[in-house]
Amino acid sequence: MTQLNGIQEFLQNTGSGFQVFDMGRRIQLVRADIFSEFEAGKIQWPWPLQQQAWLGMMILQPDSNDLVIWFVRLPLDNRGFLDEKIRKDFLQRLQQTEKQDDKTQNPYGFKPKQEQLAVFHAKAALQSAQPPSRFYAHARDYFAGIPGYDQWAFVGFQGIADIAARLPQDDNEQLLASALPSLPVQPFEALCQCIEHEAIGDTLASSLLQKLEQLLAHNETDAGVISCCLRALSGSSSATQAVELALSHPCASHADVLAAIAGRCWETLSDEKRMLVYLENLAQCSEGQDFFTAIVADLINIPGMQQPIHQSMRNPNRSTVLAKSIGGMFRQFSS
Repeated sequence: MTQLNGIQEFLQNTGSGFQVFDMGRRIQLVRADIFSEFEAGKIQWPWPLQQQAWLGMMILQPDSNDLVIWFVRLPLDNRGFLDEKIRKDFLQRLQQTEKQDDKTQNPYGFKPKQEQLAVFHAKAALQSAQPPSRFYAHARDYFAGIPGYDQWAFVGFQGIADIAARLPQDDNEQLLASALPSLPVQPFEALCQCIEHEAIGDTLASSLLQKLEQLLAHNETDAGVISCCLRALSGSSSATQAVELALSHPCASHADVLAAIAGRCWETLSDEKRMLVYLENLAQCSEGQDFFTAIVADLINIPGMQQPIHQSMRNPNRSTVLAKSIGGMFRQFSS
């Protein structure tokens, strides 16, 4: 067995082609140059979650259309870089199991949730020039209203994921934008779970933003559905507007809304003023100190987030509630 020196080199020698996806903050294709620089220790992982890089590795087998897929999570150091010892250990384990073709015993492996798997498989099929699943056509019929929007129970989640992954095809974006106002809660939430991993255009974003505004206008708001809207809009040019609408609403201190903003719309928090408003709402969340600490600790590991967080924490106009939560966080860090 040939001794290889890098993860990319191993993947290149395993099949006829490979691609790496981020499986953490947003399921998305990772450019080869970004992964190469990350593995070489030149850059931090751009999308850390729980101080780890969550990866989906897709390898096209030679002389066939079969795909080999591995899901791995690589721990990051306290600066967000890949530790060289971790890299070498992971690579060594891959080489040791290469002949057995068994990666199940690798301690770096993880199993994504079913919804994540559906989104990943939809993207993997698209990237490898394979057709969508057999659920695609039926899902399109549903969003066209052919069986009636109350017949959502018969729609396969994989079909919804396939539509989301192929928004530019078959006029899918317009199809979804037209269907949104008529969707019951369950299929709406399922759709949002898929398109939160996509860069969406203005047509679909406008329909989602209108839905969000309607939800926020009600006296009794459903924080779960609002959080779905925010996640779905995270890959659009309307993400900032959506977050500002939510942060100015009483639902802003709800855990679901706060988690959606931190988990999917984190880029909108690079603005110091917006970050301060977010932290103020986070400090008022009924989930308490542990939730506050966990969210801030996760955000601060994302490249570019340290400065707005630190500036907001030092803001002389911060509330006593926020100051207390910050103090509690530092006590937890030092204990």
